[in-house]
Amino acid sequence: MSLRNPRRSRWGGCQKWTPYPSSGSLLYALEVPNEGGDTYWLNLNLAYETLDESIKRRIADLQLITYNPFLNQPNTPRSKYRLDKSIPLISPVFPHPLVRTHPESGKKILYLDYATEVEVVGLDPQEGSELIEQLRSHLHQPRFYYQHKWSVGDIVYWDNQATLHYRQAFDPNQRRVMKRISLAGSRPF
Repeated sequence: MSLRNPRRSRWGGCQKWTPYPSSGSLLYALEVPNEGGDTYWLNLNLAYETLDESIKRRIADLQLITYNPFLNQPNTPRSKYRLDKSIPLISPVFPHPLVRTHPESGKKILYLDYATEVEVVGLDPQEGSELIEQLRSHLHQPRFYYQHKWSVGDIVYWDNQATLHYRQAFDPNQRRVMKRISLAGSRPF
């Protein structure tokens, strides 16, 4: 798979809009740009652990719906929170815990994508939007990130259950070609 969208950086999730999100992924670098194109991973366990205790209590039992971003019209603004309930759903939705338990480690994970449209089940849309904005603001801290500068031949594996990944923009005259494998996952709990 070629990841070549040079002008825009992009966040990647693990298909949180499906009933069984991916458990992990691997990238193999075939071609890399001279500058840019780095990948950053965000540690969602560390993000959860550093939340205020009152926020942890508030979000402990909440369910989150993540909407499939690939169903949006190309080049149209994307909402980060579903405020308009009158928009018909195009595909089924699968609520998952906002605070997920990692199936192997048992650690708590703030199971929230950074930029995909979401909705907190059972909360007033305005209250849900404000909560998600607060949590996303918390995620945007350098202490949660690992940055990988790619070299040809690198293979990197990551746990999609506990991280988000982000691809840095790069020169549109350069190429970035990666092979990707994603592994099947389980129902979040």
